[in-house]
Amino acid sequence: MERSILKLEAFTSNGLTNAFRTIIKTQHGRVMFLSLEVNGSDCSITGCFYIDRNQGRAGAERYKSKPLKLQTFRFPTDDLLSVIETELDRKFYGVEFTQADNAGLSLDEYLRIQSDGANKKYHFLIMVGDGDNYNGLPVRLRTRLKNKLHRSIFVELAYYKDGNGVVKQCHYYDRQYKRQDIMVTPPQLISCFFPYNREGMLNLFNHELCCDFTHIIVTDGIDIGSNHTPLCGAL
Repeated sequence: MERSILKLEAFTSNGLTNAFRTIIKTQHGRVMFLSLEVNGSDCSITGCFYIDRNQGRAGAERYKSKPLKLQTFRFPTDDLLSVIETELDRKFYGVEFTQADNAGLSLDEYLRIQSDGANKKYHFLIMVGDGDNYNGLPVRLRTRLKNKLHRSIFVELAYYKDGNGVVKQCHYYDRQYKRQDIMVTPPQLISCFFPYNREGMLNLFNHELCCDFTHIIVTDGIDIGSNHTPLCGAL
């Protein structure tokens, strides 16, 4: 089995030359930004926050989602991998310090480049459609997906009026609750209405349901009620 190496990229921070940053994907699929200052035998965490939520925000609003387990911010450099494993939920077997061409980029620019690189692959949102068509899309669309937090979600959309669609159903279906008939809606979903077109749907799924779809495929050949296997997403 391949052993992961923590790769830390040097960057310029207030004129310091001992600052490093990286992107980490945890054991549970969360993606976070991590920055450090390394002074010989001493190491300090200067920044750490999740980047797989609040994709539509920028600046300080984007940096608010921080891992609650992280409590150790200054420690011996030799303990770096141990702190990451116990408090950031990712095990590495070594550290590699590198010099990158983007060392002078601001934080927002660095995150944008990292995001653009991650999104070079196509990620298809598969929707099962039926009914008449509006704007090239069936007036009823349903899907089962697994988002980037590895939660399984059922979604039903429908055309409403005046070019807008409505979220008719959206709930988790991967956990058993004390009340068997309860349907729990993802708390990030705050929009009921949205532009009924492909761009509007992608914006809804990516910004409010924590997905990273790039394209939509509409089909009518899948019996969505036959089983609970997700059709698309982080499979």
